[in-house]
Amino acid sequence: MCETKKLHELYEECKRMNFTDSSELVESAQSAEEADFFAKVCDIILQQKQDKVVETNRF
Repeated sequence: MCETKKLHELYEECKRMNFTDSSELVESAQSAEEADFFAKVCDIILQQKQDKVVETNRF
């Protein structure tokens, strides 16, 4: 149960982050694996935001 709570907190934190400069975040990664993780998190959050915009006809 502890891992679930941590992941939920991480998800909520990521939703609050502004990923407008995701390339800078990816470039700051300390490994290729970390860069891939950062890129995927950015993609997921941005896709969710895009879905909300489309859903509300604000495009």
